[in-house]
Amino acid sequence: IASLGRTMTLPKQVVAQTDAGRPGHVKGGRPTREEGLRRQRNIMEAATRLFLAKGFDGTSLEAVAEEAGVSKATVYARFIDKRRLFAEVLRERIAHWLEPLSKAAEDQSCDGCCKDLPGKLHALSRYMVEVLRKPETISLQRGVMASATEFPEIAALADEEGRQRSMRAVAMLLDHHARLGEIAVPDASLSADLFLSLVTAPYVSMPQRLVDCAADT
Repeated sequence: IASLGRTMTLPKQVVAQTDAGRPGHVKGGRPTREEGLRRQRNIMEAATRLFLAKGFDGTSLEAVAEEAGVSKATVYARFIDKRRLFAEVLRERIAHWLEPLSKAAEDQSCDGCCKDLPGKLHALSRYMVEVLRKPETISLQRGVMASATEFPEIAALADEEGRQRSMRAVAMLLDHHARLGEIAVPDASLSADLFLSLVTAPYVSMPQRLVDCAADT
């Protein structure tokens, strides 16, 4: 996400000194690859917990570092600033929620699939509503809304990684059945957009309005 945050470089000595003595640290050198991946995972998990519990404004990188069991310098070295970290958490959670949707659309687009389209759309709509009603989804949406005025790129990221990916998945499914001759869909993307609007509008209309407002300013 090229526009997120200002670049911050930290001296290697700072990172080495602040992380010295932690598990997996090699004295006089960099952490092992396995330890680096473990720290990355710990930071992401800690950040997710804190953002969901306290929101964007209520979460600090210092708190994330403490929760993850790493130094503040380590968090800065990997994510630069809080915006970048929040964006990565948002991207990961959306990808996790959308994976079943995308996989379902891809599976239903294969030539051997024989399930009826209404049943597929019904299952997808129920899945989306279930995801959107989860407390963690609501918490992240609140974080997006709280930061959207000052950081509109985060709202844009939520739209691209959330609604736009969902729309492409549904369009793929509709196009598949149109090619089979079961339905007439002149514009699969437009039809997918209308379908998603019917299903998700009560849950995602506010973040979308913030994206639209940011684009007009």
